[in-house]
Amino acid sequence: METLLLISAVIVAVGAVAEVLRRAGRGTLTTGRKVSRLVDDMLGEPPRPGLPDGRPGLMTRVGRIERRLDALEELRPNGGSSIKDQVDRNAHATGADKPEMR
Repeated sequence: METLLLISAVIVAVGAVAEVLRRAGRGTLTTGRKVSRLVDDMLGEPPRPGLPDGRPGLMTRVGRIERRLDALEELRPNGGSSIKDQVDRNAHATGADKPEMR
């Protein structure tokens, strides 16, 4: 009877250890996948089937955003040389900046 109890205890202990290892392994794999995706986002991905142009990395995407923002700078007054300043000067010279009287 004691032998049967000992064998049952060993089986339960081995099962518990296996479950702990399974859960730890699953968590580790999930975290590993997330880190892998983060690295792919940072460095970009080369072209592959289903993604023929690849995927640009983080710095390339940030560079695109900065170029767009630089183009928008022309629409803000900066003391004379922006498009906004030129439009304001033309509006003032033609009287288009004054409200219409009825």
